[in-house]
Amino acid sequence: MSYTNLIKNTLDILDLNITFNENSLKKERIKGRICQVFSGTLDYLAHSCPHCGAKEDGSIIRWSFTTCQILVNDVSEYQTYLRLKKRRFFCHSCDRTFVAETSLIEKCCSISKKVKLSIADRLRSTTSMSEIACQKKVSVSSVYRVLKQFYEPKKINRLILPEVLCFDEFKSVRQVAASMSFIMMDGQTKQLMDVVENRQLPFLERYFSRFSLSVREGVKYIVCDMYAPYFSLIKKLFPKAQVILDRFHIVQHIGRTFLKHRIQRMNTFLHQGSVEAKKYRHLKKYWKLLQKNQSKLNFEKRQWRHSFRAYLTETELVDRLLSYDEELKAGYTFYQDFLYAIQTRDYTRFHALVEQDYSKLPAYYQTTITTFKKVQTGIKNALDLPYSNGPLECLNNHIKVLKRNAYGFHNFYNFKLRITLCFGTVLFQPNRKT
Repeated sequence: MSYTNLIKNTLDILDLNITFNENSLKKERIKGRICQVFSGTLDYLAHSCPHCGAKEDGSIIRWSFTTCQILVNDVSEYQTYLRLKKRRFFCHSCDRTFVAETSLIEKCCSISKKVKLSIADRLRSTTSMSEIACQKKVSVSSVYRVLKQFYEPKKINRLILPEVLCFDEFKSVRQVAASMSFIMMDGQTKQLMDVVENRQLPFLERYFSRFSLSVREGVKYIVCDMYAPYFSLIKKLFPKAQVILDRFHIVQHIGRTFLKHRIQRMNTFLHQGSVEAKKYRHLKKYWKLLQKNQSKLNFEKRQWRHSFRAYLTETELVDRLLSYDEELKAGYTFYQDFLYAIQTRDYTRFHALVEQDYSKLPAYYQTTITTFKKVQTGIKNALDLPYSNGPLECLNNHIKVLKRNAYGFHNFYNFKLRITLCFGTVLFQPNRKT
């Protein structure tokens, strides 16, 4: 194998006009780093002038050489350059010069196309821009240029909407109002549909008004949380859609109510002597067990509980904590009853719990019950239908990881571009039962 073919295979060069000689490889210090430098020559016969288009014999002559340094992909973990000596030509017809061109790089660029393709591929992961720039030995600005050169935000089809839509929001960039952006997913295919800059009602109304009424009437269900503007939006622009409250947010609403109750009762033991102070410490230390679903508490395995000086199961530990206060015990029963109703998808049981009298519990329990009564239809749909915002919440976690790895984003366009690039495909395949 010739030197030219060997080096071309090493650097993955396909241009037939580039040649190498025996002493083409050297190691040099460039910008304080030991690099591998391959020296090659680009030469061929030019048949036409790119300026005037002249093709007459003798009008174009070989003039001289010019040298450029091209960054290529690393070889053996060394930063690698191709020092290419390119032929210059002179055209007698227009008295202008031009330089031989190669498919290895774009015009007026010193980064090879292979490096750009490698950067574009790495942008599909949640790696930060600065980390990609460091890996490929280019500037962060070059990575952004590659991002915008190879990709563009996903364009939503305004002529069709899925039957099931999932609405949610996530923490976006500072330039967005309230720093919250809107995200939308197909509830059946679990595919990301679009990321909208602002989640405020006027902005969303303008966004969905671009879809015709007939398209919006095709939406049957919309899954969302208890954010009030979503209800106004659905009522105004989706006349035939039914609201499905996300089950996670229903559980979260109940859990926060009981959490507030535990903290309030726990604080009453703080300054009432050593015995009561122990109750405070116990309720604070084992708060996660009180929030845990009762059916998932371990009632078999005993562990040494240093605070109680005894071997206790999780069930026994919870019983001891609840014995400290009868009101907290009643709140725990309220919390677990609702959890069981949601877990078993039993709306009849849920409705019966809502209609009970909770006047003996603190006022914020009444607020929670009042909220549930206002959105009973959405809760009923949540318990009767299989749709939820679970995949969308999972996607939001991925977005948080992307944002954390990138140390945040300043520009919403770039943030949206990375989101659609990394997560724009189907994240969760629908279950196909044969």
